[in-house]
Amino acid sequence: MKNTDKVVENPPVVFDKKKNMFIPQPTRFWILDKELRRKISKLEEKGWIKKWEDRITEDEDLFNLFVSLHKKEIEKRKKFLKEKKYPEYVIKKLLYTGIGGIENYDKKPFKVKCLHLWTAYHLADPEFENPIGEWVLEEIKKL
Repeated sequence: MKNTDKVVENPPVVFDKKKNMFIPQPTRFWILDKELRRKISKLEEKGWIKKWEDRITEDEDLFNLFVSLHKKEIEKRKKFLKEKKYPEYVIKKLLYTGIGGIENYDKKPFKVKCLHLWTAYHLADPEFENPIGEWVLEEIKKL
């Protein structure tokens, strides 16, 4: 399900001219639609980040699915990083953190970080469709 009118894809690295340095961008997809962002924030306010963290931590299949999504994103970053030489801090950030810059993404308890990022990935790339994004899109219909 590709929804490019609702999300934008950023490159994994941008150059900040003011700071004269490369900035790693561990979140590739961002939600553009303000109303969608607002509704997702309402779900977060109701404690759904913690509920999803608990659910994923307790369910080994879900946990393995989300770990695999993080690893898939790192593989995509590896391909991008081969195109140009980047400083070590950029490489370290992009190869050793998961989606959204989540550290220890393969350890329990699982860290969701936010519902927005999982929904953005779900909408933007069929390879990253996931239960959080699917659930969020169903729930916001009720808001």
